[in-house]
Amino acid sequence: MERSFRITVDGQVFMVTVEELDGAPSTSAVSQPAPAFVQPVSAVVSAAAAQSAAPPAQGAVVSHLGGTVDEVSVTVGQSVAAGDRLATIEAMKMKNAIFANSAGTVKSIEVVAGDTVSAGQVLLRLG
Repeated sequence: MERSFRITVDGQVFMVTVEELDGAPSTSAVSQPAPAFVQPVSAVVSAAAAQSAAPPAQGAVVSHLGGTVDEVSVTVGQSVAAGDRLATIEAMKMKNAIFANSAGTVKSIEVVAGDTVSAGQVLLRLG
């Protein structure tokens, strides 16, 4: 028997189909139908907080995911070109590079290696 589920992860919706295997506990003993999709409270709070937060100031470089700052590759006053690596964030044992979206000069660095960051948090500012 196959069942389909809608799963939301960090605001992104995924449709998943799960197949019951032989020997797995049967769901036929459940007397009530599966409940309609309910978004977890933490996701609702995060979405509400994201909507009420002001957008980052011009020149702010934000983390696109939560994790730990592995490395900051630039220094204050350094000129960078669009596409230059600015920092590396480790999340779930994977290193994710943060690149400059535009050319500029590093005006401030808001994090250091070892800091824990959230998605949307300002890492540094370009001018």
